[in-house]
Amino acid sequence: MDNRTVYYAPLPPKPATLFILEKGINLSIVRLSGDMSLGRKSSDSYSDITLYSCIASRNHGEFSFIDGSYYYKDNNSLNGTFINGIKLEKYNERGSRAVKLTDGDVIRIDRSQLNVPHDEAVEMIFSTTFSADEQWQRYSLNGSYNVKIGRNIDDGISLTDFMSSRNHAMLQWNAGRWKIVDNNSKNGVSVNKNQVEYEQFLNPLDVIRIANTTLIFTGSEIIYNSVNSSVKRADSFDYSNRSVIMNVNINEVKAKRGNFGKKKTLLKDINLDIEAGDFILVLGGAGAGKSTFIKAITGQNHDIEQTLDIKGNIFLEGMNLYKNLRVLKHKIGVVPQYPDYRANDTVYNTIMDSAKLQLASEYSRQEIKQRVDDVIESMMLSSIKNSMLGIISGGQRKRVQVAIKAVGDISFFTFDEPDAGLDVAGRVDQMKQITRPITLEESKDNSLELMHCTDSGKAGLMISHYPDDVANMYKKVIVLAKSKVDDAGHLAYYGDIPNALSFFGVKKLSEIVLEINYEGGKGRGDEFIQKFERTRRG
Repeated sequence: MDNRTVYYAPLPPKPATLFILEKGINLSIVRLSGDMSLGRKSSDSYSDITLYSCIASRNHGEFSFIDGSYYYKDNNSLNGTFINGIKLEKYNERGSRAVKLTDGDVIRIDRSQLNVPHDEAVEMIFSTTFSADEQWQRYSLNGSYNVKIGRNIDDGISLTDFMSSRNHAMLQWNAGRWKIVDNNSKNGVSVNKNQVEYEQFLNPLDVIRIANTTLIFTGSEIIYNSVNSSVKRADSFDYSNRSVIMNVNINEVKAKRGNFGKKKTLLKDINLDIEAGDFILVLGGAGAGKSTFIKAITGQNHDIEQTLDIKGNIFLEGMNLYKNLRVLKHKIGVVPQYPDYRANDTVYNTIMDSAKLQLASEYSRQEIKQRVDDVIESMMLSSIKNSMLGIISGGQRKRVQVAIKAVGDISFFTFDEPDAGLDVAGRVDQMKQITRPITLEESKDNSLELMHCTDSGKAGLMISHYPDDVANMYKKVIVLAKSKVDDAGHLAYYGDIPNALSFFGVKKLSEIVLEINYEGGKGRGDEFIQKFERTRRG
């Protein structure tokens, strides 16, 4: 048994942004940087984040950065704090329990009837995607009865986000209240992180999400941000200043085959965050639940073989994946193991065909062409864009599959064994095509044509049975191990590669599977499941 000590080092604070709206008028944006206090401005007390509302307490609450995530707790303030509409209850003499925050969470100081906000109410939106210098606009609703919301429109609320529709939604004054109507848009509308089914009446301080745009309804106006939806180049992404794309908090995943099959537990207790710029290897033995994990986090809970019953929450960019699947499905790129392609089609025409399908008929030919050109340029596919798919390498074809998804608005990609059936040279070449960062000069060489998809701020997850071929290309590894206790897959490790090798006491990634497998291995799965849980607790 490996009894070496595994040292736990707290992660450095990651940047996050707090959008603060007081009295429905005063707007401020604060950069979170670790532990910070929140309270009303006072001559005899000091808070890192100062509020001016009379219903905020001088020592109202605290933001804490713990184990890679931000948390908030209320310090038993007089009027309390609501998070996503739920009031935090007193836990002990020091305050409430600390609540983990995800992108888009709404923190509010108000009276108990949230649909009738106090004049001095405070609304704060926690974000890992807003920029501290984000530009926000106001649109007055006074004197209006119908207000259009759409992409680059002249009359109404004009959105700059490419993934919003031209005629996306409508605000309508009805029976003395405002409601929002989804005009059957391609990417949908959500209010307070819940998908809108056709229409919904609004209450003051409701938060509306349309594609990547956040709109706050104050009762008399809409406050919304201007989104830069241009395709990012690899060299434009700041890896040190990155956001959490997905929060995975899976309690249990059960599978049922057919209508009358018995449910079997496949996964339990999977809790982790996926960040922008991560390229993550998913590793585990037979029956550990690797493919089930990928299906669960990509919304594939039903197919012709089985149905997955997922207990817990999966948040993509702050929204519950399964409650908002229509809104979020365009954010996920599932790259098939054996993609279909027409050998006589060019790279350009293949990406163009996908763009026409994804972007719908309301986009002009010029807009679609510009989007395709941007993707090709940003991914450095220019020198092979007129080449036939049948003559480029298998790795390049796989990378074209990524580009096909990227003409939409993808946050992360998944690859299920893209190296299957290839020899060592082929596997290494393909992984270079998928992962290797290259310079503009190198891109002139077709053999080095494709850049690292995650260098533009996306994330990638990959299942591979040959992890050692390109071990240096992965940022992190997820290790799933099957437990003898409940016959389900559990998280046995999540972190960077050097620490993974040290944690399992091995020299190669492939040797980790040998350590944890009960069939044909050393059978130490439960040992490492428990060891990792102790490590996370510090």
